[in-house]
Amino acid sequence: MSTKMQGKDLAFDDQWGLQAAHISEVWPHSTGSGVIVAVIDSGSGLNPDLTQNLLPGRSIIRGRVTDGANDVDIIGHGTHVAGIIAAQNNNDIGIAGVAPNAQILPIRILDSRGDGSEMDLALAIRYASDQGVKVINLSLGGKTQTNGLQSALEYAASKGILVVAAAGNAGPQADVTYPAGNDLTLAVTAVDQTMNSPSFAQRGTYIDVSAPGINICSTIRVDASVDISRRCAGASEPYINMSGTSMAAAFVSGVAALVFSARPNFTAQQVREVIIATAKDLGIPGRDETFGVGLVDAYAIFKGLGFFPDTVVFPTVSSLGQVGQESVGGTIQLPESERLQWYRCLSPGEATLTIPVDCVAISQAQRNIYTPLRRDIDTFLRFGTLISVGGIPQMRFSTTTPKVSAIWTSVSTLEVGMNVAISELVASASKGAVGARVVSGPCKIVKKVLTTDQSGSCKLRIFAEAKAPYQKLGKTVVVEVVSKT
Repeated sequence: MSTKMQGKDLAFDDQWGLQAAHISEVWPHSTGSGVIVAVIDSGSGLNPDLTQNLLPGRSIIRGRVTDGANDVDIIGHGTHVAGIIAAQNNNDIGIAGVAPNAQILPIRILDSRGDGSEMDLALAIRYASDQGVKVINLSLGGKTQTNGLQSALEYAASKGILVVAAAGNAGPQADVTYPAGNDLTLAVTAVDQTMNSPSFAQRGTYIDVSAPGINICSTIRVDASVDISRRCAGASEPYINMSGTSMAAAFVSGVAALVFSARPNFTAQQVREVIIATAKDLGIPGRDETFGVGLVDAYAIFKGLGFFPDTVVFPTVSSLGQVGQESVGGTIQLPESERLQWYRCLSPGEATLTIPVDCVAISQAQRNIYTPLRRDIDTFLRFGTLISVGGIPQMRFSTTTPKVSAIWTSVSTLEVGMNVAISELVASASKGAVGARVVSGPCKIVKKVLTTDQSGSCKLRIFAEAKAPYQKLGKTVVVEVVSKT
């Protein structure tokens, strides 16, 4: 955790991206300590702002894994990306990285022309996944992907690693860039200082989020030779400006490191969701093919995680947990919602500001009313809202609904002496014939009629015969029998 005054780095005031994404505002709570970010790129280089945060590098070229000096960055791209993520802050030189106390594991797969093979990329992802990294930054891409790359990304996901990938620089008409186009990555595009999309940025539904990517000042090797017009943080110092979705991806990798450091128990999915849920909308309202969900916002993320607390009011949910019966989300006590979303969860839980680890957003469920489907059976539903608190987006989640079932009872309480036909007592989304039997308690079923002559709890097993599209349904329920008033 950093407690020093911010902004002492020579070029800090010129790092427009840090201000746009509200990075330094969260440094009192997280600077990336304890998090390793793998940068699979063109290697690394000595730089006084970066060296302390560099782990021993690796080179994977044509399937051969070597270490030490062989990872030296010949073209400067990898060192620049690494500096955006984790250049030191408050040291009176150069720049500040997004996560200035994170560590970088540099893995070189690109040659002197910036080319590399997909086989080496897959090997590098697997290698990084075995080194304890929490984030893998892929500021690179191509037009296709192999089964080997797909398998490597699945391996990283199985290790709980967030893979961040550049969306591509081939222009608005270009095809999807991979691995950014893979659903297992967080695809990042670039914006300029005016929050517009640069001419080189690609478009597509695969783009998840935007980040600063134009004239980004960052580190290069101390012995690198570059055009003086690109120098920044001092005309003779080892820093240059570069632009591209590569730089934008590095911003998001740094933000992910900040979140992992502040919430070590978060899964990669939770980090991904909180980044997406709190992004500042750009362009046309809602998610679009130019900006994804919008600009990454570190302050909004940490606000959503409860680091900048205020009075918290959660959305409500009214639901019987029954297939085919509407569930209603309520936002009456909340500010106007910018986004509504229903989630399918594996376990029950209270209202929360944190993305529930076992919840998945339900496709095309962005209204306050959702009708549970057959696929929701045996899960719990949550209703989430994105609101603005003091101009900062914040995601909030309701308590869960009852476990969703396709069979239920029409009543839960009877009076002593009442009779109710099983056909009226048992309701189901299935059209199969219904039935019931008494497991315990003072109830009896005579000629398909439930009856009782004393108070108590009746445990019943209710069922519906198989009828497409449902298999046979069954559920144990409790009906309370009370004395007449």
